[in-house]
Amino acid sequence: MKKIVLLLMTFVTLSLAEPVDRVGPYIALGGGYALFNDDTRMQADTIDNSYNLNIIGGVFINKYLSVELAYDYYKRFENVENANTTKITVVDVDAKAHYPLSQERIDLYAAFGAGQILWRESLQGVSNDDKSNVLRGDIGVGVRALEWLTVNIGYRRYFFSLEHNTGTLDSDNNIIYERYNMEVSSAYANIEVQF
Repeated sequence: MKKIVLLLMTFVTLSLAEPVDRVGPYIALGGGYALFNDDTRMQADTIDNSYNLNIIGGVFINKYLSVELAYDYYKRFENVENANTTKITVVDVDAKAHYPLSQERIDLYAAFGAGQILWRESLQGVSNDDKSNVLRGDIGVGVRALEWLTVNIGYRRYFFSLEHNTGTLDSDNNIIYERYNMEVSSAYANIEVQF
């Protein structure tokens, strides 16, 4: 199923390609202010906010569509009530729709993607690494300062779930799992260089 979806995406994006200056590869580097909603997994009402760093490599198919591979690193989120901490890293692929304005100097965009989230946490003194599938949503605005340089300001949100082994058994000796629906979001700025 995944291969069919990838083939369809490739076919559609290649069929929409057009020869304009907003075609080709780009890289972006940036960072932002991050929030983490862990669905009370860290056993606190509030968690200290953090920051994130991101590296993005992408290709403009045309001035309305690009495809990206993104890496986001989120610094430590700390529980303000105890010593529980979480560090998060995300790798994802997304499709980004662009709406150019003002002679293509301003770019409104929205992206949707999927990937893998990895996190290292310390809960009640026990360190644990885990991973999950993640969905990404992104909106923002880019200002094209030069023909090859764009400054982007946006908001990104990741959605993911975790089935946590509670260490207890039910009456049939089955392990009881607790589901957490979590989110990581950030307001960010990045510098994008197009080749």
